Amino acid sequence: MRVAPSTVDWFYDPAFGIGYIFLANLIASAVNLVLMVPELTGFRWRFNGRLLREMLVYSAPLLVLGVAGIMNQTIDKILYPTLAADRGDALEGLGIYGANYKIAIVMLMFIQAFRFAYEPFIFARNKEGGDGKYQAYRDAMKYFVLFGLLIFMGVMFYIDIIKYFISPRYFSGLKVVPIVMMAELFFGIFFNLSLWYKLTDKTVWGMWFSLLGLAVTLTLNIILVPRIGYMGCAWAALCSYGTMMVTSYFVGRAKHPIGYETGRILSYFAIAALLYVIGMYCLTPWPVANGIIRFFILAGFVIVIIRREPVPMPDRMRRILRIR
Repeated sequence: MRVAPSTVDWFYDPAFGIGYIFLANLIASAVNLVLMVPELTGFRWRFNGRLLREMLVYSAPLLVLGVAGIMNQTIDKILYPTLAADRGDALEGLGIYGANYKIAIVMLMFIQAFRFAYEPFIFARNKEGGDGKYQAYRDAMKYFVLFGLLIFMGVMFYIDIIKYFISPRYFSGLKVVPIVMMAELFFGIFFNLSLWYKLTDKTVWGMWFSLLGLAVTLTLNIILVPRIGYMGCAWAALCSYGTMMVTSYFVGRAKHPIGYETGRILSYFAIAALLYVIGMYCLTPWPVANGIIRFFILAGFVIVIIRREPVPMPDRMRRILRIR
């Protein structure tokens, strides 16, 4: 039921449709520009051609990286209707895939929050001398992976509850959720690894990694979607981000080694994989009991982390957990 239509009738035109979304973004950007005006005053404007060239050399590859990254995230949904074997059910399959993709929003929010904080952190640390800054980078990677694995297991262990955030009509696509979440975790690790080419002003490498990932996405979607439907989109995303992650790691280790604790991180992946299998497949007939068991599995993973990592905590808690 419409309430007080006169409040919007003076500017609202139904024919404009989704154009209002773009208009809202334009207005928001304009407001941000106005708010930044005070920061653009109080100094003398002077053109610096050398600085402009340096900025373009540094940022132009990042522009390509950004465009390729956006295409990597969206191209599967654009191509799916044309690649699906059954064109009549293509839109239905796309809807199922898109709805279940939204369940991975927890991982996406974690990665996005991390991205906002990480770049200022690495550039601030880069001003320091010695191995201290590299230890900070190594710790950031390790704890990012640990929190990512916790989020992954938490969502999957309680997927029977979380799934009700989408319509029951889409439950048939829940099998894509673990694949998509792991793909996003791989992307987060790739973003962590990106610091080496940003700190060394070799951002062209980031462009090549993103273009490689886009090529993998396109190739696997073309091959897999006609055969296995929207599951092909999920596997393509996992392989794409995994390829970007692995290539960035090995190139970075040769060009600008950070010394990540790779063995330790892989051991956490192995522990999480084992606990995931136990929590998902060693079930009882009672859902409540399964939830309790999974809670203790998550708690056990947290205790393993606390015992192996230098996490600050009260002495009494250390004695309870038998940590030195």
